[in-house]
Amino acid sequence: MRNFFRGFGAVFYKEVLHVRRDPATLFFSLVIPLLQMVVLGFGIDTNIRQINTIVFNADGRRESRELLDRLKNSDTFHIIRYVENDGDLNDAIIAGKARVGIKIPVDYSDRLLHNMSAQV
Repeated sequence: MRNFFRGFGAVFYKEVLHVRRDPATLFFSLVIPLLQMVVLGFGIDTNIRQINTIVFNADGRRESRELLDRLKNSDTFHIIRYVENDGDLNDAIIAGKARVGIKIPVDYSDRLLHNMSAQV
């Protein structure tokens, strides 16, 4: 392992001298990466909008429909289809028809009415 780093110090010293003698090299090695970071940082949008969604509502009662209305009115989800069973939900996601699947369990409304947490 020592032989691997044997010439590292000499190369590092040579590069430091080169950068000190040439201001353009210093500019390109420091300023350009900072500019790239700023420009590309503004170009990336991490907000998810209008993602194609398939819904399996096993509950079907008022509380689950209210949840689906809130999701439908949000800018995040674009509900493209409702399915009747869990298999169709999985098949649609695997086939690439949707990127997200929402499954509302049978006891969703009951859990909310009893002040329990309900998972979707």
